[in-house]
Amino acid sequence: MKKIIATIVALVFSTSAYAVTISELTVGATFNHSVFAAEGKEENYTHTGTLETTTKEYGAFVDSYASIFIEAEANENVQIGFSYTPESIETPQNINSGESGDGSEENKVKAEFENLMTLYVLAKSDTGVYGKFGYSLMDINLSTENVGAYKDTDTNGFEFAIGYEHEAGDGVGIRAELAYQMFDDVKADNGLTDKNEITVSDMQGATARISLLKSF
Repeated sequence: MKKIIATIVALVFSTSAYAVTISELTVGATFNHSVFAAEGKEENYTHTGTLETTTKEYGAFVDSYASIFIEAEANENVQIGFSYTPESIETPQNINSGESGDGSEENKVKAEFENLMTLYVLAKSDTGVYGKFGYSLMDINLSTENVGAYKDTDTNGFEFAIGYEHEAGDGVGIRAELAYQMFDDVKADNGLTDKNEITVSDMQGATARISLLKSF
């Protein structure tokens, strides 16, 4: 899936190089403040493959992170863009006690969302108000203690946003934006015979953004 997005981005911007001038390219940096929520289900199996226990929880967490983006203008009101988040978005660590039988061992699980990429279309009115629709992809890396090694996975989803852009002059602008994100369900297990299997569903997020941009 990453190769597909990378190919699409390369095609879009290589084509744009022939269709637009340099003055119609925009680069920028964004500060994001997000709240993400999802339902997590943990299923514990015996060595014979029999389901022993099931635990469900719905949780949310807040994180702030930076991202960068590049855009090419299709016309005066429509831009095609690609954003990338170079740093990890980390969930709090979940700790379960007493899983070892004598109650002395703690199982710990934490997830990191990495390489969040979004390919999007931005449609802007003459007043500076704009709407944005994008397709996103990210890696999910699981860090664990005392429960074996979970396989890393990835997920994809969609983003909808509305915002306002203020042009400060000389190609410099500032954007304020609110976005809603939703992602496909993911499943991972620790690879043991008496395995633990985690399913994360109903993954969604809300993000407030401030961006500084420069058009060339």
